[in-house]
Amino acid sequence: MQKAGTSTLYRVLVSHQSIARAPQKEWHFFDDESRDWADPDFTGYEVARRGPRARATMSVDASPSYLFWPGALERIRAWNADVPLVLCFRDPVDRAFSHWVMNYTRRLAPEERISFAETVRIGYDPSWIGSRPEGWSDKDLRTRSVVGRGLYGAQLAHAQSLFPAEQLHLLDFHEFVRDQHGTAERLVEALGLAPYRKVVEPQARSASRTDLEGEAPTAEDVEVLLAAYAEDLPLFERLSGIDTSGWTTSKLIRGELSPAEVAEKLGRKAGLIS
Repeated sequence: MQKAGTSTLYRVLVSHQSIARAPQKEWHFFDDESRDWADPDFTGYEVARRGPRARATMSVDASPSYLFWPGALERIRAWNADVPLVLCFRDPVDRAFSHWVMNYTRRLAPEERISFAETVRIGYDPSWIGSRPEGWSDKDLRTRSVVGRGLYGAQLAHAQSLFPAEQLHLLDFHEFVRDQHGTAERLVEALGLAPYRKVVEPQARSASRTDLEGEAPTAEDVEVLLAAYAEDLPLFERLSGIDTSGWTTSKLIRGELSPAEVAEKLGRKAGLIS
């Protein structure tokens, strides 16, 4: 899941003695629409590894868009129906803000940037998951899907319709951040690998931008996100078995946090509120 610790998880996984690095962290193979998916050639994808180790039995493609991208999971199943998939989930409101910051600072040219308020009001219906919204280009899917990426329940339901539960390894981003080594050990055990030979060194998360210039998020913006996720998050919790009670969105749903409090927290984190 994009902006849910993918880079950190990748570094932790490839530090295992039986996991080799792929040619690049985010391969973007299965969301590459320039390929002929009517008659795909998987040859290069199956064999390419960077510096293969003698004991390596796996390598990692850490492209976070695969869960969301229309057709990507179906393409993965066509390539290897038995492949294990690791999915890491972060609170959807916090993730949406982090995704907007990434778009605003790195992905979009200055003339294409839009405010957080405009971003969260680009609706994404859960029924669209697994298909391409009418009129959306590839670029739209990457930059206008900030709200849609947080519809975890709909995305997980789609994944579970394609792969058996034992192939879907679900991680709580917040638990992973707190205990990288323990989470990694449990994951490699589930993947059928031996324990790490060395204790996993804690990997620093990518630093958050604290120098943005623009409009700070408002309570109304958070309310828009809350409305988008209020029904989907309970579905996700039921399907995944992950306890989301400590997540920001769950606290908003229960009224333990107010939209104004969350908006202020996000604004201060990005330096939009002093």
